[in-house]
Amino acid sequence: MTKLSRLLALTLALALVLGVGYAAYAAGPAGSWASGIACVNLDSANDASITLTFYPQDSGSAALSYADTIPAGASKNYYTPSTPPGVPSGFLGSVVVASSTPVSCSVNTQKQSAGTQSDPYRIGTSAGVSEAEAAPTMYAPQVMKNLAGWNSYIAVQNTDSVDTSVTVTYKDANGNTVAGATETVTIPAQSTHIFYQDSNAGLPNNFIGAATISADNGTSKLAVVVNFYNDGSTSSKAQLHSYNGFASGANTLYVPRVVRNFYGYNSGLSIQNIGASDTTVKVTFNFAGNTYTYTSGAIAPGAALAIYAPNMSELSGVDSLPQSQRFGSAVIEVLSGGPVVAIVNEDNRGGAGVPAERAGQGSTYNAIPAGSETNTVFFAQIARNAGGVFSGGFQVANTTSTNGTCSISYAGASAADETGVSLPANGSIARYAPSVANLPDGFNGAVTVTCDVPIVGISNLAVNPGSGRYGDSFTQGNGLNQ
Repeated sequence: MTKLSRLLALTLALALVLGVGYAAYAAGPAGSWASGIACVNLDSANDASITLTFYPQDSGSAALSYADTIPAGASKNYYTPSTPPGVPSGFLGSVVVASSTPVSCSVNTQKQSAGTQSDPYRIGTSAGVSEAEAAPTMYAPQVMKNLAGWNSYIAVQNTDSVDTSVTVTYKDANGNTVAGATETVTIPAQSTHIFYQDSNAGLPNNFIGAATISADNGTSKLAVVVNFYNDGSTSSKAQLHSYNGFASGANTLYVPRVVRNFYGYNSGLSIQNIGASDTTVKVTFNFAGNTYTYTSGAIAPGAALAIYAPNMSELSGVDSLPQSQRFGSAVIEVLSGGPVVAIVNEDNRGGAGVPAERAGQGSTYNAIPAGSETNTVFFAQIARNAGGVFSGGFQVANTTSTNGTCSISYAGASAADETGVSLPANGSIARYAPSVANLPDGFNGAVTVTCDVPIVGISNLAVNPGSGRYGDSFTQGNGLNQ
């Protein structure tokens, strides 16, 4: 069977080897939380026989094992307060998904809320971790403690069949090890432990840095998801970001989507040096066919460089573009040292002209290592006014210096299919579902983009402006290269 080791980090976390949970906890963001699990059967000919096994945090004994079937090419969704039946009340832990066919799963960490200004949405999404993606050492490019209201936590799953001692070490932005902050915990087989940075007395307030998570025996494989979040005191501070930890890096990383002053949205990058010597990087941005270049100073081993698009003078020229063109893509290249890993953050902090529903949104996705690009990218869920509330889109980046041509297929809505779509060299194309001609309202399905050049891509989802639903409904995820 194909096993998906996936960890979902919650303050409530479900691990997927997913991370799930629902309840209120002393550490982490306040509130009652739940997990939504979405799994897609990637086999178009054979049904998937799957088993979801739930392991409570710090316990090697399963709380529930649930068998199900996903038809060929179809998907199924689970929501831990109600499905599958039998998930214990107050569960916090991880899930291992085993399948007879290849599957792709994602997990939402979400507060059970009404979406009002006093009780805003808070949702973060991360991808399932396959057995091949788990490793004895994992890297987290961005963790925080009490930084202007922001905190983080790291959910770590031991995917081994034996109990494993795990150590988390922290480095500040200058690459200095925060010695008093090192944490070591024994995690039972298949189970999860959550490290809350705001509960770590050895980390100073106003801390932003990076973490390395290691199995002390050097062999047990770990799956990691990190969540970082604003204080949630208002709907405009509801941001909740999720990303997967990294097992390895590369000397070239692709960033399919980056924005600056784009209808209130802005991007940031956290680039961690996982090599043994100082590293410098060059980031080449492409907005509307215009190229902008940033070169870093030295990044110490284990440290992470955080850059925020609105603060980069190198990107000042983007502000002269029409607002509708202030989205683009980027390539991160190592100039010396390396390798590196990176995450891409995007949030909306409100301001003049920003719809109230967008203020407080935030999401993160993992930068994509060179070698992952293919000519086809699959997006499991693109929505147009789904449920009368949610819409989203996707962005695809050309990883070459050659102009390309693409076709776009919308599952079950062939009238909206597109052919002959131009993809500029080193550039990108984007689609927002409500703007796609002939795509029906209520569409909530898969999209496949195929080009004659290698590509990478990401998708996103959020509530519609004017919906009256407030807080962080914004999620982004990496497309699946096929």
